Amino acid sequence: LSQNRAAGAAACAVNFPAWGEMCRRLWKALGDTDTDSNSTFGYDGTDDEGLAFVKFFATPIDTLEEMAASVIDEEGVAYEDIVDHVRLLQEYEVLFWDAIFNVE
Repeated sequence: LSQNRAAGAAACAVNFPAWGEMCRRLWKALGDTDTDSNSTFGYDGTDDEGLAFVKFFATPIDTLEEMAASVIDEEGVAYEDIVDHVRLLQEYEVLFWDAIFNVE
């Protein structure tokens, strides 16, 4: 993010909720013991230690927007200064999940 704290903060504030929701869906699906998925994926429920990484990111950050707004205010940047960085991170997010879902 080109050593731009405000762009990084804005990008995280926009991206982390989407990332977290996808991680939550993945965590729930991989840890689902009500179906045959656990035999397919090998996890013993959502508390399985092997899902800790995904579970961590599936947990929302309560004050994320306020933290980002504080950094953006401190840096004194305008929307135009950060919008491209935010869009780029979102595009990478889409590419990541497309790659995950298209694995054969």
